[in-house]
Amino acid sequence: MDAKSNRKKPKILASISRRFIAKVIDCVIAVLIFFIVKVIADALSAYITGITPSARIVSAGLIAFVYVLFADALPNGQSIGKRLLSIAAVDRKTFLGCTVSQSVIRNASAMFIIDGVWIFLESRTRLGDMRAKTIVIQTGKLSHKVRSFSDVYDEGQS
Repeated sequence: MDAKSNRKKPKILASISRRFIAKVIDCVIAVLIFFIVKVIADALSAYITGITPSARIVSAGLIAFVYVLFADALPNGQSIGKRLLSIAAVDRKTFLGCTVSQSVIRNASAMFIIDGVWIFLESRTRLGDMRAKTIVIQTGKLSHKVRSFSDVYDEGQS
């Protein structure tokens, strides 16, 4: 299916609950990455004397943070959490998966608490989505009913 025929179909916005659960899954993955890198750094420090305890923690934290920033740039705009819940972060106009820069903009904005408040407005997009020009859509079979026109994204026309 090419991008033009894909553009003509209205997209169903992902529910807030699916987006929240996907974010929780991605945060759990980031924590797992932190601990895995920390264990590896601890093991390496036995052989390399220059690796200090604080360097192990900082390096593990940075690698976990990199996952959080770039997660939506994984294929089809789906972080692991989004893939498990059949949702995707896509470009608002082309409906192609998030680019690396869009992923960084979306997820860096999530560091601010006010970012999440925006999702409860009628447009159901976070401040990070607005800045990155992305939306989060349902990709698989719908598991919830479309409640209103605000669930359907038709290039901002509905």
